[in-house]
Amino acid sequence: MLAEFPKAAFTAEAIKRAAYVFMDRADISLQATESQWQCMITARAGQSFTVEQLAEAFRREVLDQDLRLTIEAKTEATRTAILGLAFSRTGLQGE
Repeated sequence: MLAEFPKAAFTAEAIKRAAYVFMDRADISLQATESQWQCMITARAGQSFTVEQLAEAFRREVLDQDLRLTIEAKTEATRTAILGLAFSRTGLQGE
């Protein structure tokens, strides 16, 4: 089954992360067109899910991964500052 995602809304990284989550349930191949990412979804042997159910769940996972990437980007400066502060107080730095 083919699942398509507009390039304007989703990154390849989000789709790859979602494909990784689905590795145990489906084989997913990713191709790019001019305006879309196309994912061919094939259920792995022994799955109790239909390919339509897998495609629906995969679309939700792509959205989830896209939102995670957005949150990571927006909070990067804060996370870096917190880590810098935490490691500055370890006493591991040489004088």
